[in-house]
Amino acid sequence: MSTSTTGPHEASPTGGAFPGSGLTRAATAADLGLPACYDAVDLYTYDAPISTRVEAARTLADIEKAHGSRPTVVFTHLTERPGARVLCHPYPRDVLLAALTTTEERHLAEMSDRLAGPVPTAPAPGGEPVKRLELPGLLDELPILQHRPGDAGPYVTAGVGVTTRPDGSGVNLGFYRIQVVGPDRARIFLDPRTDGHRNLLAWLETGRPMPVSIFLGADPAVTVVAASRLPAEGDDYDIASRLVGHRIGIGGSPPVPDDATHVITGTVHEETEVEGPFGEFKGYYAEARRSNVLSVSTVSATPGAPFPTIVAGAESGLTLMSFQNEYLMYAHLRGAGYPIRSVRYSLRARGEFVAYIETDEPSDTLVREAMAFDVRSKVIICGPELANPGQALATYGFTTRTEPYYRKGRVEGERIGLALVIPPDGWPTEY
Repeated sequence: MSTSTTGPHEASPTGGAFPGSGLTRAATAADLGLPACYDAVDLYTYDAPISTRVEAARTLADIEKAHGSRPTVVFTHLTERPGARVLCHPYPRDVLLAALTTTEERHLAEMSDRLAGPVPTAPAPGGEPVKRLELPGLLDELPILQHRPGDAGPYVTAGVGVTTRPDGSGVNLGFYRIQVVGPDRARIFLDPRTDGHRNLLAWLETGRPMPVSIFLGADPAVTVVAASRLPAEGDDYDIASRLVGHRIGIGGSPPVPDDATHVITGTVHEETEVEGPFGEFKGYYAEARRSNVLSVSTVSATPGAPFPTIVAGAESGLTLMSFQNEYLMYAHLRGAGYPIRSVRYSLRARGEFVAYIETDEPSDTLVREAMAFDVRSKVIICGPELANPGQALATYGFTTRTEPYYRKGRVEGERIGLALVIPPDGWPTEY
């Protein structure tokens, strides 16, 4: 593998080049061919020669250590794919908020209101489909990374899979990891709990493989829907249109957003092959398992557009997980009549296993409703002051609710819900 002569360095005060490395701060999102919402974060390019096999992900980890957080970086000099570029950490929280034209303070209430509203019919002003060219070498022409040394091979991690039922209804968006094993062959993991897997079963009952489209590089707001556990009924593009406030332009079959910069089409078969292991974004390796074969028929890309990838661990995948859990839980509880101020899922708890629900009216019924809505969360804490959860637990008296915790169909201990319903006695003291 090729290496740069030195490791990454701290940003210069002027925001220019990082001395002695390939890392440079970009001026604007437009300079990198990214939507304007990416101006919400600092952007960087890494121009030193680097391999797609482990080295790019390892370098991103080194940059993260130097910065104290994971930055959004475009790698521009990939030794195996000359001319191609990779966008790492494509969905930081500030980019998602900017894509949804909201703020940290307002987004829960605004997204809840949008979900409850009608589906917009007007298209985005000035929105034109991007131009994509078919790649004759199919997957071999994409800069698909191998992220971790223990991964079975290169993986598409930021691709949004689009599936339907055999009659064309039930358009579903979902993130499904895809191990690439050849230019026109891959293995796609469709978790049995997902709508994509249910659509596959419906196709296989007809004796036909399931058509699938996989897109990357579209409006980051659409990824919020793809990462969400939404009802199987209806059309996920309707949900996305509600969230962004205009009709999402789509085309193709299964349909993909008009602004997607990379699109893979093919069919998912009943045939399975061994897929994995893979270093999941939750911080552990998913063991090798049998997953469905994906036959690739076409690959198209916008010339020069960066190819997004979600590198395992830290913020890259967990941000999407926590973001979608927060707005869906908030919308559900508010819709059920509970006076919720905020919902927060901790990134330290893998973005889904611990939920903090702030409300001035904590109750056992609220905890029960939250636990029923999110069966994957191990701990749910409901109370009036949760900026410091440890202090709140030490200060307030609480009631508890426990249930079996299921993982992959097996009971692994218990899950617990806490309602901080007993306020402390006396007056607060300054120390």
